[in-house]
Amino acid sequence: MVESRGLKRRLPAGIIDASFASLATFAVGLAAVNLLADTERGVYELFFTAFLLGGVLPRNLIFTPAEVDAVGFPLGMRIGLINRTLRLGALPALVGLLSALLAALVAAPLTTADVIIPFTLTAGIAGFLSPVQDHVRKMLHIATRSWLAATVSIAQFVVAVVAIFGMMSLDIEIAWIPFGALSLANLTSLSLGWLLTRRFQHHSPEERSLRFASLARRGRWLVLQAAAPSLSAFLAATIITRLASPEALGFAGAARVVAQPVLVFATGLTAVLGPRTIEAAMKRDRAIARHTGRVFLIAIGLAGVAYLGVAGWSWALNPMTRLVPAAYEISGLVALTIVANIANAAIFLQMHELLGAKRELTLAKLSWSISPILILGAATAGTTDAFARAIGRLGESTTRFFLQIRIIRPQYADTELIESEHAGFEPT
Repeated sequence: MVESRGLKRRLPAGIIDASFASLATFAVGLAAVNLLADTERGVYELFFTAFLLGGVLPRNLIFTPAEVDAVGFPLGMRIGLINRTLRLGALPALVGLLSALLAALVAAPLTTADVIIPFTLTAGIAGFLSPVQDHVRKMLHIATRSWLAATVSIAQFVVAVVAIFGMMSLDIEIAWIPFGALSLANLTSLSLGWLLTRRFQHHSPEERSLRFASLARRGRWLVLQAAAPSLSAFLAATIITRLASPEALGFAGAARVVAQPVLVFATGLTAVLGPRTIEAAMKRDRAIARHTGRVFLIAIGLAGVAYLGVAGWSWALNPMTRLVPAAYEISGLVALTIVANIANAAIFLQMHELLGAKRELTLAKLSWSISPILILGAATAGTTDAFARAIGRLGESTTRFFLQIRIIRPQYADTELIESEHAGFEPT
């Protein structure tokens, strides 16, 4: 009961944390959508998918396995792991720089060097800092310091907004602004988060408690499972620019910005409920896993449908039509993108459950089997134009949701048998 009350107190912090972290990205996306021309908006979206791809290696090879292991440590020692995990993840984080170079190669024929060079440099720096900053916030959640994680993301948002308006007032070239502001926001909030963790590192576990080799051995499968959707997203963006146009990708990107709050809400819930689900899967506690999953899906469904009603179409009470007008230039695009995000959000907690069940290899196989659905959706761009990505995402996420339900079920087979036996027992 005490644990349940503590969880309820931390849920708002998890939602605030994810909300402000995403608001920083939203502010950056808003600046890009409204300041850049149609073609350059599509180029920005290409670099944004590369930015997400760059975070795959550090986040999954080192940081996520370390976060899962941290749940198994006594509560007072969890935050003491952070210096160790940051050192282990620093080198893989440099891949964020390489992903920006990949985007530059693909985007070079689409625009000028005045756009490509700023995007490449700033997206590369942001790609290095973002997974590191995310890890610090997640470790604060795992240590039940969720309100400190929320403080870090609030700082990230404030710095992003100040940086955007500051660079605009200084008449800095527009191409430097989106990822440049995001880089400054990540650097500042990362520094703040690290300083906040210093207050609680009195009981640090021994250095040998986490090793690169042991984390990477499990993390390699997580890299494979995360690389598949990230790589397919990058390929899908590239395909859309070729079969439709950069402008079509730009409109899809504007719709993505509007639809993002659904994933923000899901990320906030997962930050708090994820450790509980991991622990339930580790202990094969079917009751806690089912209850937590039910709460998550009901919350996602209600919030997603409510947001669809408000922001799905252009109407008088929709504030997004004024903030991101480009997203509504193609009727129905935002609505379909929101629906796709609801389906995508529904798989978040299931993935944590599979991590707790030590099914990293299964997650990798599943990702590579299903991710081509997104590419197939993008391949329709010659006909569906800007809708292609949302169509692919909806098909991919829906398929994955039902397959993950089937995969996790055997984890609780023994529990179900025991419950069945108890249900059939009648004392004489």
